[in-house]
Amino acid sequence: MKQTDDYKGPFPVVELEGTSFYVNGYLMALVEVADAGNHITMYDLMCLDDHVELWYDPLTKNAFDGPLVGILPDRVKLFWLYPFDALDPLGKNAWMDEFRPGWREHYPSDLPVVQIAGKDFFIDEQRNAFRDTENYWNQIKFADVFKHNGRTGVYIDTKMLQVPFPHELDPYHPPAELPEHIIFAEVPDGHHTAFLLHEYNRSHHTRDQSSQNGQDNGQGMIR
Repeated sequence: MKQTDDYKGPFPVVELEGTSFYVNGYLMALVEVADAGNHITMYDLMCLDDHVELWYDPLTKNAFDGPLVGILPDRVKLFWLYPFDALDPLGKNAWMDEFRPGWREHYPSDLPVVQIAGKDFFIDEQRNAFRDTENYWNQIKFADVFKHNGRTGVYIDTKMLQVPFPHELDPYHPPAELPEHIIFAEVPDGHHTAFLLHEYNRSHHTRDQSSQNGQDNGQGMIR
């Protein structure tokens, strides 16, 4: 088994109210840059399908430890963050290599590929998503795709290669001028995507049948 206890990054950095934190995909935690002993772990967060939510207290530089009901102190802020594994795939990969060897077998690399915002993504039917070819954990859900002015696509945060958060951009009511780091990126429509998947599944079915026939023939010759 590959040992990675000494995994040291590199780690991306996020800023929370003026304090820098490393996003550590190996630990699945935020680690304060200036104080490596200060961690914000997944237990401190609300983990949802496509993001995590953190009630951050700048006084403690950690998650707010009071009840999240009623009126919260003004200093406490809510942050939405992209999943830690998507932000630090190298760290997450290292953890998986150590504790889940063989995990890559569940992420096929011969799937159909499309470009989104100039980046290659697999059409991953099993996960109902376009999956970044270089980042197992970065995925754009099929459900985020929509039609806009006759074009099929998604809005993309080009810094993260992720769909912007809804409080940052409403895709159905976008501003007249988009933020500099956000673009509308076209993707294949449902018919084209279905065609690509159909061709992929058909080629694999034919390949599997050929393989089985070859094995049968080989067994017949042995007998």
